[in-house]
Amino acid sequence: MTITIKSQHVNITGALKEYAEKKVEKILKYFDNIQDVTIELDIRDTADEDSRQFVAGIVHASQTVLRAEESSRDMYASIDSVCEKLATQLKKHKEKLRDHTRKISKHEIESTSSKSDSKSGPVSDDLYVEKPMDIDEAVDHLIEKKTPFFMFRNIQSEEINVVYPISGDKFGLIEP
Repeated sequence: MTITIKSQHVNITGALKEYAEKKVEKILKYFDNIQDVTIELDIRDTADEDSRQFVAGIVHASQTVLRAEESSRDMYASIDSVCEKLATQLKKHKEKLRDHTRKISKHEIESTSSKSDSKSGPVSDDLYVEKPMDIDEAVDHLIEKKTPFFMFRNIQSEEINVVYPISGDKFGLIEP
């Protein structure tokens, strides 16, 4: 993990660089996978004295790049504000990643429990019926359930067949 302090139109004093590094090190505790942090210091030519001291912070962390900017009358206050903003963003990103993994694991639990509850296996009753039937019955079932296809056991061949609509009142049949 690297911390880079850059400057434009300003000479970085040892105290200013040390202060910025100390503030950045405090935000590192909010997220483990930070690759690098860049702090850019600048004094802008504006008529407004209250927004001349400009600081931008960029954090490259796993799965994201965070950026915060602040300008004020004092460079130290701008650094404080940028570090607070970055800390808030890191907390939100960490929470987002944690919630995402919780949703995935919760979805996996729900999907495995719903599969174990179904009697016909992983295929829906609308798409497959175990009872042997002829092709006309299968087409009627397809029309009734309004599914894109229907699998059935052909009563004559004892093989699994699939019927599907082609256009209007025409249907296709897939046989092994």
